[in-house]
Amino acid sequence: MSSCVSSLGTYVALDGPDGCGKSSQANTLVAWLQSEGADVVHVREPGSTPVGEALRKLLLSTETGDLQPITEVLLFSAARAELMQRVIEPARASGKVVVAERCYLSTAVYQILAPLSEASSQMDARWFEDLTRRVHGACLPDAIFVLDVPAEVSLRRRGNRVEDRIEARGEPYHRRVRAGYLQAAAREPRAQVFDANRSFDLVQEDLRAVVRRLTARDGGPEASS
Repeated sequence: MSSCVSSLGTYVALDGPDGCGKSSQANTLVAWLQSEGADVVHVREPGSTPVGEALRKLLLSTETGDLQPITEVLLFSAARAELMQRVIEPARASGKVVVAERCYLSTAVYQILAPLSEASSQMDARWFEDLTRRVHGACLPDAIFVLDVPAEVSLRRRGNRVEDRIEARGEPYHRRVRAGYLQAAAREPRAQVFDANRSFDLVQEDLRAVVRRLTARDGGPEASS
């Protein structure tokens, strides 16, 4: 699966277990890019389109109840297809920097590598890879930042907030999620693992270093620095 042509805008995704800090890191990264003069589009998965937000509500609401693993994969992928076609591809084509919270790696981990049931453990990963190619076309992330934290840290950071349908699956599941991310990142050439159990500022500094290189390559705001 090849990335978009490098002369286009940059597309990075922050991913990792619930409670890893990706939303806070993404917000800070976006603010920094904007301060550097970049035109930034900040999106989340699922979401950031009308269809994506509707599917997000369905997928994360505890009122939805149990879904078949293949149903979850297809719904997450449908939301992703809308986001790619309507937001990310046009943004990249116009030279913007896209910062996404989550990407296809999260679906591979949560729905396939950290199974809740025998049905999900038997799901064909190659089938999902083919589906992802169809959803993304030639436009895949330039980099996927996997923010890694132990499951107990993730649980502590989530604190007393009301858990969504997936967060409520329990600590054993979330331990499998953490292991799944490390497994998926080892196989995914776009993925880079960052120890997110360090201070927020140190993690942010590492993210910016990679983004500087990517935006400089694409003629972005760091190209002349």
